[in-house]
Amino acid sequence: MRLFDEHAVLRFAILFACLLFAAFIPDILNFNAHVLSLVSYFVAIAFLAYISMFYKFPSSGSSKKIRNDLEIPENVSNDTVRDYQKDLHEKDELFKMVVDVSSDGFWTFDVPTGKVYWSSRVAKLLGMDPSQVGDSFDLIKNLVIESDWGKFRAALNESLNEDKPFTVTLGLLSQKAGEKNIVVTGRPQMNDDGRPIRVIGSLGVFMDKASIERQNYSFVYQDPLTGVNNRKFFLEKLKIEVELGVKRPDYSFAVALLDIDSFGAINASYSTNFGDNVLRIVSDRIKGSCRDNDCVARIGPDVFAVILHNIQGANSEDELLPIVRRLHNNVKTPIQLEGKELYISVSMAVVVNREADCVEDIMANANAVLRDLKKNGEHGNIQFFTGGIREKAMKLYKLEYEIRRAIQAKEFVLMYQPIVDIGNGDKIVGFEALVRWNNTEQGIISPAEFIPIAEETGLIVPMGALILKMACEQTKKWVDMGYKNIKVAVNFSAKQFALENMVDDVKKVLAETHLNPQNLKLEITEYTAMCEVEKTIDIMRALSSMGLQISIDDFGTGYSSLSYLKRYPVHTLKMDKSFIDHVAEDEEDATFAKMVIGIAKSLNLDLIAEGVETADQLEFLRREGCRQIQGYYFSKPLNPEDALGYLQEHYNEAVTPVAAEVVA
Repeated sequence: MRLFDEHAVLRFAILFACLLFAAFIPDILNFNAHVLSLVSYFVAIAFLAYISMFYKFPSSGSSKKIRNDLEIPENVSNDTVRDYQKDLHEKDELFKMVVDVSSDGFWTFDVPTGKVYWSSRVAKLLGMDPSQVGDSFDLIKNLVIESDWGKFRAALNESLNEDKPFTVTLGLLSQKAGEKNIVVTGRPQMNDDGRPIRVIGSLGVFMDKASIERQNYSFVYQDPLTGVNNRKFFLEKLKIEVELGVKRPDYSFAVALLDIDSFGAINASYSTNFGDNVLRIVSDRIKGSCRDNDCVARIGPDVFAVILHNIQGANSEDELLPIVRRLHNNVKTPIQLEGKELYISVSMAVVVNREADCVEDIMANANAVLRDLKKNGEHGNIQFFTGGIREKAMKLYKLEYEIRRAIQAKEFVLMYQPIVDIGNGDKIVGFEALVRWNNTEQGIISPAEFIPIAEETGLIVPMGALILKMACEQTKKWVDMGYKNIKVAVNFSAKQFALENMVDDVKKVLAETHLNPQNLKLEITEYTAMCEVEKTIDIMRALSSMGLQISIDDFGTGYSSLSYLKRYPVHTLKMDKSFIDHVAEDEEDATFAKMVIGIAKSLNLDLIAEGVETADQLEFLRREGCRQIQGYYFSKPLNPEDALGYLQEHYNEAVTPVAAEVVA
């Protein structure tokens, strides 16, 4: 029956009309004499009554034109449904990931079922196994004090009844790591009827003012890798100590710098993560070797600093030596890590506060000591600062300034030491370009005097660029004279090789000098080759694809692995002079030299023995099959004019100058 639908008025009107017809029309028309007419009359009234109560009238305004130009496929694919399901699943996963990486924990309370969902972050904040959190508020009930549990329930109920968010701070029963309280927040979600269906909230650790200050302190003053103090804290602490020492002449302290030698080789040989673990172990050993009031800090990538407070008898080096020696010995003890035993070398510089009255001088003195240790090849030793070292430091600072000026004035010159092939009549195959400093006041200065400073200050980069261009220009002159197959080797430092635009710089120099890349050989040390192995290999491949040859200098003195060496696009190995000096009389050196020669042969690489000075050394190398020789036995480094004379006497091919070819 449809009496009370949207057409109720119409239906009752028709029904009322039927009643009127039934009551008055028969008398008016006098149907008594005509029974059949009366029957048909009441059938019509019944039909109208049926329509008024049961007929479905069309809705007003609902009539629409039906389009018949649309094609509706008979079979609808389920792919769209699957895509919707996949999207929903991915969004759900993304939502969970966002929740899990949040600094606070996340929870939802389903009101109809009473179930609670806790994110994995909640378990982590509370120090619990995720499988133990459950699906109810018992998690909070079991962790907080009884009165606070009541406070939470009251806040939750009020939120559900009044549709408003809440925040409560709850005290934990078990206070771990200084955490006393947690903060729980929630916001209800209502349906269309205004009834709560769920509550969404967060849970985090309450941070009072002291906690926030501690956290900010760690960000500003703590080394994130090792947990010890950082450079900023160390310098501020050192300033306080210096000021105290100035006010109290009897107050003494010492600063010790510990530098892990060749730390880059550890990262290259193992991994960066392995190196980070080494740093953590070293920092723990330093802390364990110091007293509670001593200050330990990491002030560089592989440099630690210690302020040793209140040193009794610090006026005597002998009194301080046992303290720093114990510290030094503990740090350099072999490290057991990832199933490997690692021996580390640590250079240590010690400065007592009586030697300087400001932070800058103390640090300058300590760095001068470390620099002096490395320059003298005394890695792994302990060195106290003395006035002589200070004088050396001032001399080095002056030297740095002079090097900068010399680069601008182009005071550096190149000498060329021949490389000969003893298997081909001692004929020359190339030169090594060696830099000298032609100082206006002191004359020729040995590279041993200025190269270490240039390396340390980064001046080796502009100096190296200048040397490369000078060598390419000179080589181009010799090639144009007809010595087309001559090769000149130029040394590249680790800092040069690490430049992002290193390959482009070499291309630019070759283009400017019009030198064929086949006439240039780049030499890098074994240590440089092992720094950032994958990057080094990519650079070598790029250079090799240009036609340049690459040589590993000082082979046998570094950390290279044969497995890596096979991956390098290397053409030549240079055996270090230290293994050549005593091959004729020392069996151990001879054995090592034979091993290097064997490695070069097995990898099908050229081998150059450098530093050959005697006939006995030459004969040994000839007997073992090493053909290319460099050293004073054949020639000292020559200036360009004398090098040309040596070329003219010992070049083994026909010489056809470029000018003659053009004329022909």
